[in-house]
Amino acid sequence: MYENINEVEKKFKISEFPLNVAIETGNYCNLNCIMCANNKLTRPKGQMSILLYKKLIDEIAQENPYTRIWLDYYGEPLLQKFKIFYMIDYAVKKGLKNISMNTNATLLDEEMAEMMLDSGIDFISIDCDGFSKEVYEKIRVNANRDVVYANIEHILRRKQERGLTKPIIEVKAMEMKENVHEIEQILQYWRERGAWTAVRRLISWGGQCEDIAPEAVDARIACGNAVGIFPITWDGRATLCVMDTNADYQCGDLNTTSIKEIWQKRNEEFVKKHMEHRFDELPEICQSCTDW
Repeated sequence: MYENINEVEKKFKISEFPLNVAIETGNYCNLNCIMCANNKLTRPKGQMSILLYKKLIDEIAQENPYTRIWLDYYGEPLLQKFKIFYMIDYAVKKGLKNISMNTNATLLDEEMAEMMLDSGIDFISIDCDGFSKEVYEKIRVNANRDVVYANIEHILRRKQERGLTKPIIEVKAMEMKENVHEIEQILQYWRERGAWTAVRRLISWGGQCEDIAPEAVDARIACGNAVGIFPITWDGRATLCVMDTNADYQCGDLNTTSIKEIWQKRNEEFVKKHMEHRFDELPEICQSCTDW
């Protein structure tokens, strides 16, 4: 089911500018999922200012409009409500070619779906970790399985009715002991309705969720999260890794410094250690992490 990790590592390259930028539009979430570190989040909650957001988008548009931006880092982006559509529109008008979002789809009602299909966003990834109501709601605490399934079905149907080629809509499941017996059923159900599908390994959020942390079963490789993703918190802090949900390991301030400057410094001080397998020199968060 999963790609050979050594083959994955061969694709890693250090880039002059990030290929993926995770922009935290806000770090609020309306769910409390059992495999998430949301209840361990101690940093302040907030929403990104439009001025900071524009600064980031302007630089990405200038440096590489094909950089993939994710309008989330930690939190549910649709809690931004209509502000998120302004953010998408600004990125589209600046010429960005790869605008993406992760969502739990609880708020993706008919109105939101039509606006999303109108928005120009390129890719929407929806988390769906159960097929039965019992399993889904055990994992995705505070969500209603039937509402979420209806929301996903609606946006897929409207995309088809409108003859749209984008956004690509992916439905993904994180495999864990609670849902492993339903994974194939989830994938088949959504494939039949026109969605892309994916399965994710269970992650520990950089070792924060010790009770669910999977054991490493392979020899360690460079971490794709470290090499390929540049995470930015809602208040403009750059962190070393998207698994650092509390932003304990910061590497720069985007309010005063450019993405490119921080990224290149991060490559020198952090990413090269991954690429050269100098794992014992990595920060503490990396030492116990198996999310690579």
